[in-house]
Amino acid sequence: MSPVRVHPAPVLVVGTGPVGLFQAHALATLGVPVIIVGRHLSRLGAPKAHALSPRSLEICRQFDISVAEIRQHPAPRHEARWVRFVTNLSGQEVGCLPYERMSLDVLDASPEMLHNIAQPDFEAMVMRLIEKNSNVDLRQGWTWISSEEVGDGNDAHVSTVLKNTYTGEETTVNSSLVIGCDGANSRVHQSLGITAEAEDGTETMMTIHFSADLRPVVKDRVGMLHWIMDPMARGFIIAYDLGGNQVLIHNFDPQHHSLESFTEEKCRAIVGAAIGQDIPVKFHSSMPWLLRRQVADEYFRGRVVLAGDSAHSFPPTGGLGLNSGIADAHNLAYKISAVYHGWADLPTVLRSYQTERRPVAVRNSMQSVRNGRKIFALLKALKNTDPDVDVARREMALALKDPQQFALIQELIKEQVEHFDNLMLHIGYVYEPGWNPKNATVFIPAYRTGARVPHAWIKPRAGSLAHLPEVDLSFLQDDLEPTKMARWKYSTLDLVAADSFTLLFDRSSQWAGKVDGLLADLNRSRIPVRTVQHGSDFDIVEEQQRQDWLDGFNLLGGNLVVVRPDQHIAFLAGPAESAEDVAQQIRETMGTA
Repeated sequence: MSPVRVHPAPVLVVGTGPVGLFQAHALATLGVPVIIVGRHLSRLGAPKAHALSPRSLEICRQFDISVAEIRQHPAPRHEARWVRFVTNLSGQEVGCLPYERMSLDVLDASPEMLHNIAQPDFEAMVMRLIEKNSNVDLRQGWTWISSEEVGDGNDAHVSTVLKNTYTGEETTVNSSLVIGCDGANSRVHQSLGITAEAEDGTETMMTIHFSADLRPVVKDRVGMLHWIMDPMARGFIIAYDLGGNQVLIHNFDPQHHSLESFTEEKCRAIVGAAIGQDIPVKFHSSMPWLLRRQVADEYFRGRVVLAGDSAHSFPPTGGLGLNSGIADAHNLAYKISAVYHGWADLPTVLRSYQTERRPVAVRNSMQSVRNGRKIFALLKALKNTDPDVDVARREMALALKDPQQFALIQELIKEQVEHFDNLMLHIGYVYEPGWNPKNATVFIPAYRTGARVPHAWIKPRAGSLAHLPEVDLSFLQDDLEPTKMARWKYSTLDLVAADSFTLLFDRSSQWAGKVDGLLADLNRSRIPVRTVQHGSDFDIVEEQQRQDWLDGFNLLGGNLVVVRPDQHIAFLAGPAESAEDVAQQIRETMGTA
């Protein structure tokens, strides 16, 4: 990816799942030509992931993916705010918990509230964007066969063999870089011989995809997840759309139920037991999997990089997988773009990608497995594991009637709170050695190197930041006070451009007089930088957030905040530091010092 010579494709992305599509979109938006290849001509129907976290939606906003359009897809907030524990959808409700902080207080931490959208719908949105982008060459129906690094120096590149999935025709693509986004069973990963940190779970799962109108069944007991306690259907239903698209994740014992036994007839019976009454059900598919985690020990070899499930895979218990992958692609996009545009060193930024993103995946994967083990321990506390379903149902009914056992079940339900509220993991991760928060729920904004810039609601000064996109909170119009709806239009995150470093300081700071020299120095290094002054370009509209921001960064004390294009803090510089020192630190982060 040398600025001296560019090969026919600067980047080849393998895989047209959500991470591969977002990776191609982000790179193309930053001016990097991309070829993206996928094995199939059409999207697969299984809905898979469903939750886009506040951080993922912040990233979508930065790359012009319409969050308002995302929110037009089910499930709407009023139907998705709860996790319910039921004997079956028609039976007794044993407990209920909030789902992923969809209350108004989350807007103190992020301009975006989590939204539930079936993975194929999100993929289709991003696909439409890249189909319109002249920087993207989309090739569907091509299977990755091999990648080999050839040449050296300015001639170094990757030669990749692709095979037409349907005709068998082979072709070779030369690219400066290959990014493997080809899923949990990544052939790109396997070809590199990279080992992985892995942990097998003790639970075997069956995903059953079906369609049914569940609204008449659940009535006012709506929810994103319904945990089913019936021994025949033990698991949980993900309501991508209560009126149609559903998945039952069924926990079963393979010693008593072989994989071959899961015929359509059996799957229908399991779904029927989960629903608890006879309603029309359309069966689509079933797929087994293990509750396990795996994180690659290395995220790249030479010019071949791994992102998303190709680098890490873990259970859906916590909704961290897809969101971790989008954050991988976000981290990688500006770094690859910087190399392509001549202001970064490829080995340096790939090392930083691995150093920053791998610990986050390890922490998230451990949380996902922990969530899964705790939730299935709860289900088994109901005494519903006897192989004889009738016996198991009688024992479950007795457990629910026993005051002591019922009290234990209630305590176990309360212990699941962290499973369904991962805000700290979603938006609070910090790129620093040893980052490992004890609690996945309690979010504490960080004003230091490696952290995401803390969100605060801002008001741009007239004309200076006219380009900022408004946050769309119209989906909250029945709940949010009109005065807040009017004030909450822009976030501090919107101050950060996706294609340049951003320098934040107060208008009273000494940096107001030194910044021109800093810009000139970085311009000679071809590093794009923009400046934003608090008090001149923007004001923070909420007093507590204003105080937190000014104190956290010590802006009134003269600090300069250097923010990377991915909205993470590169470093803070004090008022006594020179422009030359700051420019040198920025060059060092990009490997061009």
